[in-house]
Amino acid sequence: MKKLIFTAILFISMGTMAFAQQGDKKVKKTPEEKAQLATEELTKKLSLTADQKTKIQAINIESFKKVKESNPKGEKKDKAAIKAAKDERDTKINAVLNDTQRKAYKEFKAEKKIEKKANQKDAKKKPE
Repeated sequence: MKKLIFTAILFISMGTMAFAQQGDKKVKKTPEEKAQLATEELTKKLSLTADQKTKIQAINIESFKKVKESNPKGEKKDKAAIKAAKDERDTKINAVLNDTQRKAYKEFKAEKKIEKKANQKDAKKKPE
């Protein structure tokens, strides 16, 4: 009887460990999908016109493609290239926006920065 209970507990724990390891994988989005999501978010936050939306969509696609090209699979992220692409994208987006939208965009970026730091702190707290 003890062997049967021990075997059952062993199988249950092995199954639990197998499922726990599968949940950590993230679905990678293409640069186009990332650009679409970013553009939609900016459209909602900044009340973009149709013309602005198309221009910002193109800027975002170009920027996300540059970031992806600078990070081939299996290699360490090139933080300098990512920062340069991000700065270039911000400059181009600011050129498309009007004054009130620029202020809102600046606030939006500050909020995103705070969210990112909070997420990084949470990720460090979680044991792996």
